Amino acid sequence: MALLGINLNKSTANISSNKYTGSAFVCEFPIPNALCIPFGLTTIVKLNRPIDDIMATYSRSLRRSITGQCAEYRYEVIQDIAKIDTVERDMLRPYATVRHDLGAAQLDPDLVRKLAKSEYGRLDLLYQGEEAVGCHLGNFYMRKGSRYWHVNRFGYPYNVFSDYKRWGDVNSINLHLALEAAIKNGYDYCDYGVSLARPGAGLIEWKRRRKGFLALYDNFNYFYLKLPKTGAAQFLWDAPVFAVESGEITLHLGIPEGKTDEEIGARYHEMGYCGVYKVYLKCIRHPGSHLIEKIQGLYADQESQPVIIINLVK
Repeated sequence: MALLGINLNKSTANISSNKYTGSAFVCEFPIPNALCIPFGLTTIVKLNRPIDDIMATYSRSLRRSITGQCAEYRYEVIQDIAKIDTVERDMLRPYATVRHDLGAAQLDPDLVRKLAKSEYGRLDLLYQGEEAVGCHLGNFYMRKGSRYWHVNRFGYPYNVFSDYKRWGDVNSINLHLALEAAIKNGYDYCDYGVSLARPGAGLIEWKRRRKGFLALYDNFNYFYLKLPKTGAAQFLWDAPVFAVESGEITLHLGIPEGKTDEEIGARYHEMGYCGVYKVYLKCIRHPGSHLIEKIQGLYADQESQPVIIINLVK
């Protein structure tokens, strides 16, 4: 329900069974003609260029925000056990709780200590001036011969994450410094971690603005979605989805009847995700060439651009 952006209390009946026209069917095992939907996707950034070149791909406002504030902040590597425990208790744990409530995947304190003190992990305490305002727990791993730095967890004290504006600024700087440190330490990639695979929303959108590319790992979980026999275009307009096809990530968008080019452009202008193999447009009738060009334009600045596929639906 979270992936589809559906209010459980209001919409359960509309997602329960496809035997009725206009309803969708969701299950945990493969069924014919169903989309394979990942629960989460990770976001990866290539580190084969200087930090300034990576930032050049950001929006002007984001770039200005980071460069204007970065000089105020610094990292301090933490290895003292007592200090590690304090950071875990006062930053990592409460921040995870406030973001995910009882569903938060908390790290065991012993694992935090192990990562912070090992040769393949690190715990950075983030300072703004002399005030500790956040932390970054990361770890190293190898994949297909390449060295990855995994931004495992961020944490913040209550006085930071309770102030939305301040948290946004500090969070951006925290990721920037983690990326900068990964480049300085010679890693090939920086893994920003797994996000809920819901296009255009939440953490995955925050990462999209930082120009990472989406990726799948073997241990990801999936469910299967069979679109409604009628109304598929409206369904995907309301709830665009990522899917997996032959091991590649695809994006499924809907264009229902009566939507203007301006409405479609406004709805999908933030769907230009790097790492997407195909973009499916589910339409009532074939869209004009100018609309297809507008969708293609979302990916114009990417090295590998997805194939745009038109599916006519009822």
